[in-house]
Amino acid sequence: MKLITIIIPVYKIKEEFLRKCIESIINQNCKLIEVILVDDGSPDNCGEICDEYGSRFNFIKVIHKKNEGVSIARNVAIALVKTPWLAFVDADDWISSDYIKSLSKILVDKDVNNSDIIMFDYTREYKDSKSLESMGIKEGYLGEKDLEECCKALFYKYIQGKKFNPYTIIGLWDKVYSTNFIKTNDLKFVPEAKKGQDRIFNAEAINRARNIYYIKKNLYHYRCWQNSRTNRFDENIPYLTEIEVSKLLEIIQKYDLGKEARECLTCRICTRLYTCMRLYYFHISNPKNFKEKIEDIKTLVSNSYYKKALEDVNMKMLNFQEKIFVKCMKLKLYRVLYILVRLKSAATTKKLR
Repeated sequence: MKLITIIIPVYKIKEEFLRKCIESIINQNCKLIEVILVDDGSPDNCGEICDEYGSRFNFIKVIHKKNEGVSIARNVAIALVKTPWLAFVDADDWISSDYIKSLSKILVDKDVNNSDIIMFDYTREYKDSKSLESMGIKEGYLGEKDLEECCKALFYKYIQGKKFNPYTIIGLWDKVYSTNFIKTNDLKFVPEAKKGQDRIFNAEAINRARNIYYIKKNLYHYRCWQNSRTNRFDENIPYLTEIEVSKLLEIIQKYDLGKEARECLTCRICTRLYTCMRLYYFHISNPKNFKEKIEDIKTLVSNSYYKKALEDVNMKMLNFQEKIFVKCMKLKLYRVLYILVRLKSAATTKKLR
């Protein structure tokens, strides 16, 4: 019997990245896995590459559909999953050689397989360097304190003992989910959320989960590359941010998460405001002149939740750079902000090359 289904949405991925991703999976114990490649109307050769592998390996299923975004692509695949467990892999990443071997030992363990979510470590891969990111706790079921920290991290960042841990709680690819848990709770991705869809999905999933188990092992490789859409000019980012924030607010109200979650989301709103500056207002590809950009920013900040977040944010929860950004926003030092954002963007681009 197959144990786990790996879902891979595919859209405009470099051929070498897509092949490395798929081949990292076919080099596993294929008796235990199924793969669903969802070609989301990719206009390049991605669909043909998916068909090539689908014709060679009977455990690989290929779906071709019109382009509707990664959320719908994942939802289509989830509906087809029949294995006890499912996982998500991004098409430009790859899994470790012992991914299935390590997971299978855990997933069939009677003391562990009643988990709703399994989490594990991963490596963040750059062109000339890499960084192993770990939860920094012992292997096993997450205790009450760990769960508390994870829940707060969904709305801002992962803080352990007052120190920031770069391990991403919001990621899909550093987790395996119980299929029964996902389908019983009707957990789906929000189609209109083109940004923050992973965060929204996990905010629902982790708040509904009864048991979460952590494997202290590096099983995934997350590629950080220059042309990633996370660093691309996006004129829709203010609108998409509004969708993300509104969905997270709904989740806080739905699960009655209280003051700490709201404080974290307030910090998140402020950092998303910075993202709006980086990806749109002060992005090098924005054709507007400086005066027009500033007027646009003033209009954005007049939005009630941005205005309230800047007024209410707990500065003690922010790191040094975030504090500077928020203070500049409060004082309307837009020229200073422009310089800071451009310097930060240049530094990020250099690291990702």
